[in-house]
Amino acid sequence: MSYERITPDFNKDKIFSIEEKIEQLKLITPEAFADGKINFDTLKEILGENLEEEKGEHFGLFWPGKREARRLAVMPSKGTLVPCHGEGINEDNTNNIFIEGDNLEVLKLLQKSYAGKIKMIYIDPPYNTGNDFVYDDNYAEPLEDYLMKTGQLDGERKPLTTNTMADGRFHSKWLCMMYPRLRLARNLLRDDGVIFISIDDNEVNNLRQMMNEIFGEENFFAQIVIQSNKRGQTYKQISKTHEYLLIYIKTDEAEINELEKEADDLKYTDDIGKFDIRELRNRNPKFGKFNRPNLFYPIYINHIKTDNDGFCPVSLERSKDYNVECNPLNSEGKDSCWRWGKKLLLQNINSNTQKSNIVAKEKTNGGYNIYEKYRKTTYKAKSIWDETNVITEQGTIELGELGLKGVFDFPKPVNLIKKAILLGADKDDIILDFFAGSGTTAHSLLENNIENNSNCSFILIQLPEILDEKKESTKNANKLKLYTLADITKERIRRVCNNIDKEIKKSNKIEDSKFSVSANTQNGIGLGFKVLKLEKSNFKQWNDFEGKDVDKLHKQLDIFENKLISGWKEKNLITELMLLEGMQLDSSVQKLKGINTNKVIKVSSDSSIYSLHICTDEKINLKTIDALNLQKEDRFICLDSSLTDSLKMHLSDICQLKTI
Repeated sequence: MSYERITPDFNKDKIFSIEEKIEQLKLITPEAFADGKINFDTLKEILGENLEEEKGEHFGLFWPGKREARRLAVMPSKGTLVPCHGEGINEDNTNNIFIEGDNLEVLKLLQKSYAGKIKMIYIDPPYNTGNDFVYDDNYAEPLEDYLMKTGQLDGERKPLTTNTMADGRFHSKWLCMMYPRLRLARNLLRDDGVIFISIDDNEVNNLRQMMNEIFGEENFFAQIVIQSNKRGQTYKQISKTHEYLLIYIKTDEAEINELEKEADDLKYTDDIGKFDIRELRNRNPKFGKFNRPNLFYPIYINHIKTDNDGFCPVSLERSKDYNVECNPLNSEGKDSCWRWGKKLLLQNINSNTQKSNIVAKEKTNGGYNIYEKYRKTTYKAKSIWDETNVITEQGTIELGELGLKGVFDFPKPVNLIKKAILLGADKDDIILDFFAGSGTTAHSLLENNIENNSNCSFILIQLPEILDEKKESTKNANKLKLYTLADITKERIRRVCNNIDKEIKKSNKIEDSKFSVSANTQNGIGLGFKVLKLEKSNFKQWNDFEGKDVDKLHKQLDIFENKLISGWKEKNLITELMLLEGMQLDSSVQKLKGINTNKVIKVSSDSSIYSLHICTDEKINLKTIDALNLQKEDRFICLDSSLTDSLKMHLSDICQLKTI
């Protein structure tokens, strides 16, 4: 198979193009197509009652530029990612990825490799406060415009797009920036995935409506109020002290974790473990014998046999020893009901109170209560977070502790995102942040891995935005030779990795330390990151031909005889082929040993059922093919001119062959 840009194979995890979706529609409703075009009148008749009755009126969020924002989401990228060896830490043994580039383009490039693979997304997008923000997507050639903005191409265009509150498109510009990015981000989430978005009052209502459209209103999970500033913004009529954290899930398969209690409030201990007690009686007045008759029954108590804590064993049967009857009565002596039925109760009682989960205890008035032993050490997160460690000022302190004091305005605090990670991710998940900012997400994840013996990995994306020379923070950053926002992000991650590594090495009693061997030092997988940057594709871009000059058409075709741009580099091409073939960026990339006839690069990953073999030599030897031991699902990519016709046929029989 030959191609200019490798096209994806058909599978259930695939993100389909508009053309492919139309082909699927054609399979379902062939009568709605005529001369290769959709006949919308016929399609409407087929859909029948599924269409809205009133034309042009339905509930939703609309703004100028929404159609263009949708177009941007499906417009293919003309870029690729290239590895930047030496800018990260422990690069050959890490799953953590930092990508420097425009997040819209990068999200497009990740669609094949990471579709349905991301467990959690956290983003802190630029708040729409009437200041400038750098994301201006109103262009026809996204990558070229991005390269101009970041000084990689000649041009006079400035990186900032002014969005003042006096602008009639004030909200529209921000929504146009966010919409395509969130559309693409949703594709990357697993079915049990969750997204957290920090936002303030300026756009929270519009963001919720937009998220309802993209994720579905039924997948709204929570709107957390964060006390971000305890003193408040005192220059306003009402001192504002809060921001928000919106939480949406992708599908109802998602489950939000509970949080571990910081203090040990379980004050009793038995043979099973620590516990506290709570009444077995249902205290909700809506429930009682009148509507839950099966939950109203007597429990009998052996009041003679008590343990050191005053607990007595219970039974469902009256006997000589169990002769004190207890019914579920409320404080007024009226019939209530138990929270458990008889079957569950029987499974949890034991004549030895040290082994029983249901016990009785005498009250001060001589009566008895029935108690469940409560052993839970977790609690559900509340909708207001007002802890001191989540205020914005704490984020500023944390940067200072890393030696980065004053280089970034209003960084998010580590514990805010750490709390989100505890809620939204498990031990080995991938977490994405495509507005990386100062790098708090990476900092939070790395610390959380150490503290909770996890091995989560991150993908961070940040535009290399030139720092505003008017700000004091820019002067502080420049003193440390940090000139872009991406420079700050990378430097913070380096310092966090180095600090954690030092703490591990200092710890003499690993088993007593919060740092454990399983957390992995820089000699392991857990600590470190590799850097990639957005650049132009290694493949020539086809421009639609206009006019009737056949000679010019032939010249354009001749140019594409070689599909690769001049000056292409093998390492960059390998990364691009990995993305196009759906291999993740942390895949193993190795030059195969023992093959002397050609240089072959093998790309493999635990997340992929096939291996990718790449050879860019001008001629490929038959001995090379025989030595590879290729399987039917494996993929072999090479230059089209490097194979004879017979070798092409041979390779096509034993694996999936693609040529450049």
